[in-house]
Amino acid sequence: MIYSHSRLNTFEQCPFKYKLKYINKVKSEIPDTVETFLESRVHETLEKLYTDLEHQKKNTVEGLIQYYQSQWKKHWSEDILIVKKQYPMENYQKMGEQYIKDYYTHYFPFDQNKTIAIEDRIIIDLDESGEYRLQGYIDRLSERENGHYEIHDYKTNSRLPTPGHIKNDRQLALYAIGVKNQYPNVKDVQLIWHFLKFNKEFCVTPSTMDVKKIRNEVDLLIDRIEHTSCFRPQPSKLCAWCEFKKICNYLEVLSASYTIKYSGHR
Repeated sequence: MIYSHSRLNTFEQCPFKYKLKYINKVKSEIPDTVETFLESRVHETLEKLYTDLEHQKKNTVEGLIQYYQSQWKKHWSEDILIVKKQYPMENYQKMGEQYIKDYYTHYFPFDQNKTIAIEDRIIIDLDESGEYRLQGYIDRLSERENGHYEIHDYKTNSRLPTPGHIKNDRQLALYAIGVKNQYPNVKDVQLIWHFLKFNKEFCVTPSTMDVKKIRNEVDLLIDRIEHTSCFRPQPSKLCAWCEFKKICNYLEVLSASYTIKYSGHR
């Protein structure tokens, strides 16, 4: 069985959503949300930036914005969900343009490190038998100096993370295992998150103990998933963005949960 970071997150967020998406393979009624659509277009633009640099082509910021706009127009659909109705599509498009401009200005002329791979697929064995594996894609893998690697991850989140969230982030820590297995000259791997809305980066070099702890937590989570027979809905604020909300009785479940809590304090 091959897991992914998003698959594990889905189970933690809502086991019922996990069942619909990964077991029953129900087709989503919502193609995308505007937030994830924006993220995809920004990722494509930054991928073009570094792919072209590998081929000795340096884009201007104007050229990148033009590419971003063309990708937006090409992929946009009126079915894409905008939850915050007070902000039309154009607002989100302009947000992405600003992220790209800020990133370009911050890192130009892009000589801080050497790009090793872009959208690099990583496979990590989670047990000795190889029965359970995790796969993911690294936005950009670079080498700062001989043996010192960097995993770059681009985020379009609306909020900055807490230091604890960054330290305990399992996605990039697990990717670091894959990098060490795939590239034999690795001395250390630095994890770098680029929070594009704020033009800030967060850097962590996880210790062996940190990685081991996260890997053990993932093993336990997968064990829970493999032994789950009843995938119950788990209502939260995220239900408003869920692609399966039309076929989920989450409002009834939420109401019932409040009744149980009230009854328990009588």
